[in-house]
Amino acid sequence: MRTVLIDDEPNARETLRHLLTTYVPQVAIVGEADSVESGIQAIQTLDPELVFLDIEMPFGSGFDILDQTQGMKFRIIFVTAFSQYAVQAFKFSAVDYLLKPLRISDLKEAVGKIALPDPDQIHKVNALTYNLGQVDRSSPRIVLPDFTGFFVVDAHTIVRCEGERNYTRFHFVDGSDALVTRTLKDYDDLLASHGFFRVHQSHLVNLAFVKRYIRGKGGEIEMSDKSILPLARHRKEEFLSHFLPD
Repeated sequence: MRTVLIDDEPNARETLRHLLTTYVPQVAIVGEADSVESGIQAIQTLDPELVFLDIEMPFGSGFDILDQTQGMKFRIIFVTAFSQYAVQAFKFSAVDYLLKPLRISDLKEAVGKIALPDPDQIHKVNALTYNLGQVDRSSPRIVLPDFTGFFVVDAHTIVRCEGERNYTRFHFVDGSDALVTRTLKDYDDLLASHGFFRVHQSHLVNLAFVKRYIRGKGGEIEMSDKSILPLARHRKEEFLSHFLPD
């Protein structure tokens, strides 16, 4: 793949160039850039298939480059040293990213799963820019892949998630539902810090929509959509701690 590296730090580009040349033979580096202006010029001149893009740069950002190169068919792998919150934003947005310092295994995996082109990339990047810019960080936009492509929802509109083998069925506040092509564990990891709790092996709930707890060995939970869900016995104490005073 014809590849361009865009990062304002020379050492970062040198490291990435060395790792790609040594460990990722399917990549051919055709150019580099160290700013928004030179990045735009490199993409327009070299017409790459893949761009490794840093976000924070002097006099602009990687998003400014993407604004000026819309319509060009290249895949993006963001390379960032952002905070843990920003990493969550990347995950919610389903974009490809690598964290600095780079690890060889992550680099190989990121390039290995690239499929050219990705017609949905611009929408994922739009979700990312929203999530990174969100002030209160309470309800990120989450990109959910399905069998036809993907859709984007605000996390606070999700009532609950139900595991169906290798898929997850999402239930929303408007009464609709959708089958998503990722596992419930993926979303447990993603949503746990945003008010969601895994009440059972097959059920992940938004605690804001819990309506009632019904006693039992583990108990049952009634949600705002009138569903009755089992509460695993070993999760009971932690679940109740979200609602009962110490």
